[in-house]
Amino acid sequence: MSKETLPPSVQEFRTFIQSHPGLIKEVREGRRTWNELYQDWVILGEDHEDWTAYQSTTKSMNDEQGETVPALMKMLSQINIQELQQQMSQFSGVIGNVQRVLSQFQKPSNPKRPPQDPFSFRGF
Repeated sequence: MSKETLPPSVQEFRTFIQSHPGLIKEVREGRRTWNELYQDWVILGEDHEDWTAYQSTTKSMNDEQGETVPALMKMLSQINIQELQQQMSQFSGVIGNVQRVLSQFQKPSNPKRPPQDPFSFRGF
């Protein structure tokens, strides 16, 4: 069924859902179904206060991104690469030591030989 053949109320509901992404999350996480949401939307209407918690916060997300990127760039500029490399090599050494200790506690992997025939010395 294409978008043109949908009833007008369903098309309006789809537009409503797109402006309330929190509702999409509710359905994907299994807390609600599309049918429940549609019924509530028909009964309560678009402007009911229950829907405000699910509205798109595009403006606040853009504001957060505008603040986050410069903060991230500032943090990256403050990283001392040589110090980071030294810490990584120390960490690698610690991991190597842990692996050696663990290998000492593991059982030896000598293959067991099958039992020999006790009468093999007779030669028959």
